[in-house]
Parts: sequence; C-alpha cells; structure tokens
Amino acid sequence: MPEKMDQDSSPSVKLLRVFRKLLLNGQRHYQTDLASEFQCSAQTIIRIMADIESVIGANLEYGLDNRRKWYRISSPSPKLLGLEFEELRYLSVCRDLAAQTLPEQILSRVDDTIFNMSVQMAERGSQGPTSQKEPLITFFSKGRIDYRAAFPFIEKLLTAIDQSRVCLVRYKAAGAHTPKEHRFAPHRLISMNQALYVVGATMAEDYGTVRHFLNFAIHRIQDVVLTDKTFSIDFPEVGSGNFGFPWHEPRTFRIHFKAGKAADYVSERIWSETQKIEKQDDGSVILQITTSSEPELMAWVRSFGEESSLETAP
Repeated sequence: MPEKMDQDSSPSVKLLRVFRKLLLNGQRHYQTDLASEFQCSAQTIIRIMADIESVIGANLEYGLDNRRKWYRISSPSPKLLGLEFEELRYLSVCRDLAAQTLPEQILSRVDDTIFNMSVQMAERGSQGPTSQKEPLITFFSKGRIDYRAAFPFIEKLLTAIDQSRVCLVRYKAAGAHTPKEHRFAPHRLISMNQALYVVGATMAEDYGTVRHFLNFAIHRIQDVVLTDKTFSIDFPEVGSGNFGFPWHEPRTFRIHFKAGKAADYVSERIWSETQKIEKQDDGSVILQITTSSEPELMAWVRSFGEESSLETAP
C-alpha cells in the first residue's frame, strides 16, 4: 500500500475527488492508477466504487483489461445520472441562496450549467421548464460585498487548498494603512454574515512551522501567489454547526436575554448545533452555547447592550 501523503482527506472528500475524476473524463480509469493517484489502497477504491454504484447504478461501468480492473461513467449527462427536474429545481434554490456571496463569474458558470442540464433533460423527454427566468428566492441586504475583483484570488486559494500548497498572501487588515505579506497555508473557505473568509495558518520563514491559526477576509486580500512549498498541518476542526471560527479549545457560556425583541430574536434562530435554550417564566431566555471563538461570542453578546448578560456556565 502506498504511503498516505494526503493525511487530511476524509473518506467523503476522497470519494468526491474520485467521482469528479470519473465524471469529467469518460475514459477507462484503472484501479491501480486510481489507488496511486489518490494515495490509498486498492480496497479503498473498491469501497468508493461500490458507494458510487449505489447512487448512479448501471451508469458506472467496470471490467478487466489484461487482468487490470477499470471503471468509468458511461455518460456524464444529468438524465443518465438520475437527475430530474425536481432535483434541478432544488439546485436552482441553492444557487439563489449562494448568490449574495459568490462572485458573478462563478454564478454565471452555475447559471450556464443549470440551463444546459435543463435543456439536455428536455431533449430526453423529461417534463419541466428548460430555463428559469426569475429567481426562486430574492434577498434584500445592506452593504453587500462585490467579489468580482477577488475571483482570481478565490481560484488560487481553492487550488492551494486542494494541493496543500503555501501561498504568499498580500493582505490589508481593517484599519491598517499598508498591506502585509503572509506565508499562508489555506485550509477552507467559509461564508459567514454575507462575507467570505479563508481560514488557515501563517507559516514561519522555513515554511515548516506554524506561527498562528487565523482567517483572512477575502475582500481585503490584495494578491495571492502560489508557491511550490507544500504543508501538512493538523488544523482545528471547522464545522458549520459551531458558533464562530474555531481557534481555541471549546468553552461553554450561558447568556441571559431579557424578555422582548432580543429574547424572541435569539430563540427563533440556531446559533450552534449543540445549543440549549431555556425559556423563563418572565419571558426571558437563557442560551447555553459552546464556542471555540470566545472573542467573537463576546462581541456578539455586547451587540445586544443591556438586553443580554453573561451567567456562570455549569
């Protein structure tokens, strides 16, 4: 079994990468080549193919060529992969949900893809519209960020994440007079509060030592240069169910919100997947929440003014 170089790839990520390779190329892909490329065992490839086959069925073809096992997807058309107009409608909803933060270049690609998929399905006899003239969801926002100029940086950061490559990021922090260059190992892009961030770690001059775990706001990045230096870092866990960015060990807090608009606002929303909301007899609520971003939580609590107060955690 080849040495696992991609230590941070979860089984689900590896499955998606293999599926993407098969989907984008209809040629035969040999089991041994896939195991070598994705740095895993032949048994892992077999399990991945079984998972893919359970979803797309007979569209996953396989056989032997001089005793070498191969796989391929027979056709990448959405109809053959089991995608119907109902699923396409949900994809359109997802597109509308993401429209507030994604650059126009990406949205344009998504729109073209959805349109082409709908046309292909219509040609194959599916019932449904071939295009969507009006968005299914409309958002109203104040202070929306224009990410068109940041699109090249986003592409480079995604490449760096996929290939575990260090970047030279030129970044101008809020309130700073001049930008500063960082040796940066990006880990993941995050969308929060209608803004895009990249979380990762800054590296020492030898590119082998982590200096700080931090995040950069995408719209404040002024340049990204890919280097040939690679990294292998045990990043803090990043989960969309957590409150804020994860930069320290989890800490639990109890926050009391007075009865009224603040209590209603807090109780109507999910702030963390592990939160607990206790409704009091006087109409107030107590939110118990665990976070790995205490400064961010404290700033959020202060934004409610006298309507909120911290209590002692159990």
